[in-house]
Amino acid sequence: LTWGAWMKQKNRHYTTARYYKPKTKFLLGLYSASGFLVYPALAAAIILSSWWMALSVYLVRMLVLAVIWKKAMKQLNEQDLWSKFIIFDLWMFLYYFIMAPSLLKKPAKQWK
Repeated sequence: LTWGAWMKQKNRHYTTARYYKPKTKFLLGLYSASGFLVYPALAAAIILSSWWMALSVYLVRMLVLAVIWKKAMKQLNEQDLWSKFIIFDLWMFLYYFIMAPSLLKKPAKQWK
């Protein structure tokens, strides 16, 4: 799978979002927003205010993610990924940063 093919596939997946249930849309949006905003907000809070407050918010978020990811990894029989979930969270920040522009453009419908 090439980078271009992967990007095309991801853009195609965005076209199905309108078929999701409202609750699912909300939860996916909440997860995406928290993943995209947490690291810049953490850096700003450390610089502009008390670092312990920023770190506390970050740790609460990571604890919630840890519980959810642990359960999902167990159901998918992927427990070996548990030790890497913080790295995956950092990757998701980069992923959102890269993919955010594609959310702003309307996907083209292509019929074969």
